[in-house]
Amino acid sequence: MAESDHARRQGRHLGRVIPRLLAAVLLVDVALRVAFAFRVVSIDPLTFRPSDALMAYRPVGATYEPNRHYYNARSYGDVAGIANLHDPREYRPVRFSTDALGYRNPAHALNEEIGAVLVGDSFAVGVGASDDQTPAARLSALGPCVVYDAAGEARSVAPDLILAAARHLTVRNRVVIRVYAEDAEVPQPRETLLRKLAIRLPEHSRAVAGRLRGILMVSPLRILTRRALQALEDDRILPNRYAVNAVTAVVSNGDSMAFWTPEVQDFYRRRPVALAYWRWMRDELRTARFDLRVVLVPSKYRVYRPFLVTPSPAGLGAGEGDHYLDRLERALRAAGIPVLNLTPLFSAEAARQLKHERYLYWPDDVHWNARGIALAAAAIQETWPLAEGSCAAPHLQARTHP
Repeated sequence: MAESDHARRQGRHLGRVIPRLLAAVLLVDVALRVAFAFRVVSIDPLTFRPSDALMAYRPVGATYEPNRHYYNARSYGDVAGIANLHDPREYRPVRFSTDALGYRNPAHALNEEIGAVLVGDSFAVGVGASDDQTPAARLSALGPCVVYDAAGEARSVAPDLILAAARHLTVRNRVVIRVYAEDAEVPQPRETLLRKLAIRLPEHSRAVAGRLRGILMVSPLRILTRRALQALEDDRILPNRYAVNAVTAVVSNGDSMAFWTPEVQDFYRRRPVALAYWRWMRDELRTARFDLRVVLVPSKYRVYRPFLVTPSPAGLGAGEGDHYLDRLERALRAAGIPVLNLTPLFSAEAARQLKHERYLYWPDDVHWNARGIALAAAAIQETWPLAEGSCAAPHLQARTHP
């Protein structure tokens, strides 16, 4: 009987403690959400890459938070981060700055004469590289004109957003260079109601809506909790449940490389060519008197697969012979769209650089590194050079890297 009374008292005690504990956690979570959203506390230390910080509280319709400067002395690749892998991580400093429109440019780029507008996904943004190493910065350094970086999320590379950005620019040469990475999503060839509304909203309303969305969607407490759990889920203390997001392979010289699992899987399946999107881009930009040019970027796995000790993961076959970017290149040429396929250039250069243990992509990331970006920029400038004297204003400078 005494034991039964003791158990009932413990039950009543827990019945009071647990709701109070949950209420305290909820209060802390709400307080942190508000504090981070209104910059009482910076979210930057909780992130390993710029996009996590600069997209959290961006205005509705913007690519990144405007007029932001992000610096991380120990950034590392997204594959290592997503798969919670420690050994492949290659730590490097990254500086990422945005202009008043929320694109990755120096603030004064909006006052320059623009020779071309660069659009695309994270490859065009230059994720993993610092401000002076991005594709736009490299192209600006190589040519007579500033190349404006209007790149962002893959699904948002659409004519209406490109033209909305161009209205804020002094465009000297009406050229849009569309960088398309092999594994990127192809957007639907239509304007969305959300994008139309976002473009028409006043700037202040867009900013407020973005903060409110951040409060609802971003939980600093959850981020901290996940990081604590990931520190334990290292395959030594606890199994690493995130490891399925990466395929780790050894290159012929003995170095290790981590590939994003969907990137590897895409190599072994035949993907349809969504030509409707490209025709839509061409026609909408042409109506606004812009010329579209397309740059096709091969995946890291496609470039380095021939040099892997075990080129094909079990059960995935040999891959398609007539690969996706080759079919897309032919379709674009048939549609009259100028195109540069970087696959042959990158495959040949990767083989040359491998002898010196140098790479065109980060070993722990899907993205190209400064060497790969410089190679691509040189090929773009050689294929579609802007004439000397076509832009009178001084252009942005970027340091040259080997």
